[in-house]
Amino acid sequence: MKGSHALALDLGSSGLRASIHPVERPWEAAAVARRVYRVHRPQGADSLAARFAEADLTERVHGAIAEALAQPGARGLQVAAVGIAAQRGGTAFLDADGRALYLAPNTDLRALFEGAAMEEAHGERLYATTGRAPAFLFVPAKLAWWRNHHPRLSKRIARVTTLGGWAAYLLTGEMGAGPAELAEAGLLDVSAGEIPASLLNDLGVDSGLPPPIVEEGAPIGAVAAGAAAKTGLPRGAPVYLAGPDTGAAMLGMGAAQLNDIGIAAGWSAPVRMIAPAPVFDAQRRTWTGPSLSPGRAYVEASAGDTGGTLEMVRRMLGARAGGDRLDRLVSQSRAGSNMIAAFWGPHAMNLSGPGVTMGGLLAPVPITYNPVRAAYVARATFENVAYAMRECIELAQSVTGAEPRSIALGGGMAASALFPQMLADVLNAPVRRHSPLATATGAAIAASRPADEWASAAREIARRGETAEPDVRGVLAYGESFARWRRLRARLQEMADEL
Repeated sequence: MKGSHALALDLGSSGLRASIHPVERPWEAAAVARRVYRVHRPQGADSLAARFAEADLTERVHGAIAEALAQPGARGLQVAAVGIAAQRGGTAFLDADGRALYLAPNTDLRALFEGAAMEEAHGERLYATTGRAPAFLFVPAKLAWWRNHHPRLSKRIARVTTLGGWAAYLLTGEMGAGPAELAEAGLLDVSAGEIPASLLNDLGVDSGLPPPIVEEGAPIGAVAAGAAAKTGLPRGAPVYLAGPDTGAAMLGMGAAQLNDIGIAAGWSAPVRMIAPAPVFDAQRRTWTGPSLSPGRAYVEASAGDTGGTLEMVRRMLGARAGGDRLDRLVSQSRAGSNMIAAFWGPHAMNLSGPGVTMGGLLAPVPITYNPVRAAYVARATFENVAYAMRECIELAQSVTGAEPRSIALGGGMAASALFPQMLADVLNAPVRRHSPLATATGAAIAASRPADEWASAAREIARRGETAEPDVRGVLAYGESFARWRRLRARLQEMADEL
């Protein structure tokens, strides 16, 4: 490959990031630039609808890339290729001229009722074909919303794609997506590996709207002259759509072998287990689809908004909980958080119907004898997340019938000095800690070497992980605390009707 580095563009749930990585091990970023999103709520702050302005997001993507290339750590480096990963559920509808009629993040929930109607009519078939639910998250329901609410505008939709597909089009002018990317949009028969034309027709979707399927590991196109001028990328450099961010993170954590588990602990915390083929859950609690690991699939359980929960607690606790100080607060409390239990939301979700339940903090009273301190709240929040991840792993095991071969942790929570050890104690199993930039690392690997070399790169990444071994004292303490947390959560679930 001509050039020594790859640029990874990660359009994650909490923001976008451009980073420069060597094409050979250890793939650690030489430069990183970040941008926050500007998300519009057309019907007000509490509306279900959310969207990006195309011009604004375009400027932010170009700006992040240009800034990364201009940083001191990137000077003199030759970029050989670009790898793109993006949040799942992000969607773009383009007109015949390539302009975005609709460009939205995964928080756009406007198609809630259209999705419910699709599930009522086709629920079992939808899940058996696409391997995922609920329908309102995916492209067919969003198309139905536009047909119902803006019929004239909907007739101008010439292509549908993902947020990652839009970014690839922005840089290259070419449309395409790999099977893993299409699966996350609800546009793939995950067993057959093809566009489900018959199902889409029954859902009112023209099967010609999805982008062409590009083999995993093949470029979508090359950096066009206009994009090169605005970003500093070399014109003609190949651009790869490295799959959805969770898939790229699995590769960047070295979780690529059969029965490997990877936890991409960012804004949310999807827990994936590598499987030999798609595995469907009779209760539709988990997702399944093709993995970036050649010839492999995955089963995924989700703990929900873990990163969002931590951010909420940081704001509640004030300035002293920012950054590494949250770790320090956690260190000031013992396992079990002085009998305080947090139920902020993270748990093993039923992905076919996430729903709303009761939550908050439970503490012994009166507080005169059992005060609620910031350290206890911080640790209880960490424990809530760790318990939710354990539930997810147990759910994935029950669906696959397999035992984990290894457990890898990446994403923002991997930056914590304490959480990996807590998780190892809660699981009573070794946890391999990787970079918070696992998604970007995976995207760089996918862009810099052929697909048949991804498995060997993943093994090298796995060897470089830092392993937290379970401590017997923590295992004993958390065995009891986890059982108590689960009993209390079950009782809170019974109160959900009160909402």
